[in-house]
Amino acid sequence: MAFKSPPAKVHSYVTKLLKANLIKTPPVWYPAASLAPPSPTFVREGDVSGANRQAELPFETEERLQKEKAEAAGTSYTPRGNSASAPSSSIVPRSARTNKHLRWKSLRPKNLYYPEDRLRRRFYEDHPWELRRPRCLIETTGDGTRRDWSKLLQEGRSISDLTGEDVIQYQMYLMSTGKSEREAYHIATEEFYKHRAQEESEARVAKAQAMAFGLRPRRSFVMNGLKREEEALREAEKSASRF
Repeated sequence: MAFKSPPAKVHSYVTKLLKANLIKTPPVWYPAASLAPPSPTFVREGDVSGANRQAELPFETEERLQKEKAEAAGTSYTPRGNSASAPSSSIVPRSARTNKHLRWKSLRPKNLYYPEDRLRRRFYEDHPWELRRPRCLIETTGDGTRRDWSKLLQEGRSISDLTGEDVIQYQMYLMSTGKSEREAYHIATEEFYKHRAQEESEARVAKAQAMAFGLRPRRSFVMNGLKREEEALREAEKSASRF
């Protein structure tokens, strides 16, 4: 019967075989296992590096500190704005709390939560048709991470390139300057509506100028289909009149 090494000790076992010249060439996986050797235990420890900490903006840190002060003083705290904060955990029923020492505590990854998720959800609930607008995902103007969000319309971009994500980033900038979520949302959407109205006015004027210079508008797919249907009915009527 061959010797069976535990999975966690395969790397050290192969290392001993190489040192004793019992095997000449190491396996394919040996260099990778040498860089990241397996753990001697299969029990995972908690996250002590702090990599999964929830990201916070300055205004959220201020709200958290005010909430902690209110809880210490025994008073109620009302957050700024009218939107709900991050979802809280539900109450565990009594049947799930019994015999806790008999259950295995499985570790699960923490839910990723970003401050702009709440703002994005509210904006697209109020403006669902913004999700139907076509967007170009190819960056053609250089580094897309260098943006000045102190204004909604960025330099070098046209009004047609304006999207809901720009409104959300602009709202986050306004909230970082001390404005509440409602005030920042009102300012960002008001400026967004002005740019959308300007875009519609420019398109309407451009269409009127083109038609004044003799441009004939193209028929839509529906109108082309109706025209072909009428032609087919006329041909069928002529064919039927021959018999």
